[in-house]
Amino acid sequence: MNRSYAIKNAGMFVVFMFSLSFSAYGAEAGHVVMRFNEKNDFLRFVFQGSNDSLISLATVNESYSIVKIDFPDNFSFEGVAPPEVVNIIRKDNSLYLNIKNVGKIKVSRYSGPPRLVIDAYITGGTLSAQSPALAQTNETAGLSILLDAGHGGVDTGIISGQFKESDLSLSVCADLAKRIGGKASRVAIIRKDDSAMSLAQRLIDIRKYRPNLFISIHVSASGQFAIYTSSFPAAMSGPEMAYSTAYAGSAYVEKTRALSKAVGSAFNEKFKMQTVYREMPVPILSGTAAPAIMIEIPNPASFTYNDDSINSISDAIIKAISEYAKK
Repeated sequence: MNRSYAIKNAGMFVVFMFSLSFSAYGAEAGHVVMRFNEKNDFLRFVFQGSNDSLISLATVNESYSIVKIDFPDNFSFEGVAPPEVVNIIRKDNSLYLNIKNVGKIKVSRYSGPPRLVIDAYITGGTLSAQSPALAQTNETAGLSILLDAGHGGVDTGIISGQFKESDLSLSVCADLAKRIGGKASRVAIIRKDDSAMSLAQRLIDIRKYRPNLFISIHVSASGQFAIYTSSFPAAMSGPEMAYSTAYAGSAYVEKTRALSKAVGSAFNEKFKMQTVYREMPVPILSGTAAPAIMIEIPNPASFTYNDDSINSISDAIIKAISEYAKK
């Protein structure tokens, strides 16, 4: 693995191999040293401070692939270069860790000496895992995929026997993200747990993430797979359509249809059943500036759900993404 990487700050690149040392502008109030360990499915970053307040008062925030560390004072910084899946950016009193396919983080603090420890868990399962279902190509390597697990919290969606739509959609998204692994540029899930999330918040998160492929997972009332694409009003065209965020997906109609057909064909082949295609005004699809589809998986009353069947659903979608990316 190439242990070199680049840091971009104020329009300049600083390239270093195994160690680095640079200071913020102005007088330093402290010193931070970074080291890391690479585990099976997570990276551990250890930031050791020259004084306790520099570490105890530091705040950590995570948003998709970015982990931001805000230190309370100016500081100098040195450390070893992490793996290629991580890019570090220094800006003022903050460090930004751009971590490819980060799923969640765990933050711990220790004293004697003062240390801030961040464990970044990778959604691909293992850092070295290779997914046979989706071999990396020039096309798939550039894909930034955002997954949306429908419903959540008190909004359970369809309840069928022991299954809730909110849980089942999240299980499929989590398995899909894991099985895609590091083969796409980025993979993230909007709703990561059983919490309520409004349409407005989902759209805000989509715009922040700026994916170039969006898939929402729901459960059908029937025993068939159904794929939804968004329709747009024929009366709107030109600048009126182009500048309306509610119709951000209007520029991706043909690519969306191609993705829809690829996924439907993969389902037909994998499960030997006919996929239903529906085109209607779906706000979360219309408002996404990327090829965007909503997949309804069969109702549990007509389809057996277990680890194997969920894996099969993921494999079919991954195969479709691979076929779509080649075109």
